[in-house]
Amino acid sequence: MVPMRYAVHYGMWSYPVYLTVYHQDGTVAISHSGIEMGQGLNTKVVQVTAKTLGIPLEKIKVRPANNLTGANASVTGGAVTSELVSYSAIKACEILLAKMAPVKAKLKDASWERIVDECHKEGVEMAASYLLSKNDGVKSYDVYAVNLLEVELDVLTGENKVSRVDLIEDTGKSLSPEVDIGQIEGALIMGMGYWTIEKLIYDPQNGQLLTNNTWNYKVPLLRDIPEDFRITLLKNAPNPFGVLRSKATGEPPLCLGVTVLFALRDAIDSARKDAGISDAFYQMNGPCTPEEIVKLCMTNKSQLIIQ
Repeated sequence: MVPMRYAVHYGMWSYPVYLTVYHQDGTVAISHSGIEMGQGLNTKVVQVTAKTLGIPLEKIKVRPANNLTGANASVTGGAVTSELVSYSAIKACEILLAKMAPVKAKLKDASWERIVDECHKEGVEMAASYLLSKNDGVKSYDVYAVNLLEVELDVLTGENKVSRVDLIEDTGKSLSPEVDIGQIEGALIMGMGYWTIEKLIYDPQNGQLLTNNTWNYKVPLLRDIPEDFRITLLKNAPNPFGVLRSKATGEPPLCLGVTVLFALRDAIDSARKDAGISDAFYQMNGPCTPEEIVKLCMTNKSQLIIQ
């Protein structure tokens, strides 16, 4: 079992957002400066925009960004992009709503489409942009989590599997729970691969990287996923400093991948004890591949002489 405290620093990260509304049908187009790389960034941006404007998700489309609409953007990373792009989207929506407010006040119980059309007729600029500044209310915070992990180990071959994971993480009030659970699962598996199978091997004579393709460098695949995989988001823990009281989930769970290394060490300790080996300290490095595990278990008596 491994606990975690992960510091999330916003610093001077900046992600401009530009959105427009089209009067024909009231659709909204958003161009943001983050990079969607599978972390659910676009999903969260659409969700917070729909919530702020009070319109259906289907009305919102994310459009590609460029150096005109997303000038001076920060790199996508640090597990903060989804939050800060969402924050800029909320602020841009608030600017847009303020522009539309005088027209909306003249209409009674009008639909979004009707309000948009009337704004267009009265010459309201239905576009807005926003860039996070140091004067905004978002502050750095810590992400807490704990991971309990079980492994089963074949001491003769070094092959192993994760039979169960119980991980609970403080995600504040999640912007999108299903996205965040997927992020936690993916980050943990990535971290487990880092500590178990993703080993770089170099030629001792010339330093050439030998594990340079998918034939000899392996990443976690389907059968490496824990058989019993339980992810829980901490309940009733809103983050007063985050965007809509949320917390980041992209990178923090990656750190908990090290749990598998400690679980393997416990299993190796047990195997060495069964083999009658003393409790003397031994070095265990990551990534701990099956080959390394066999050597450390020392179930082969010839290994005792080598030691």
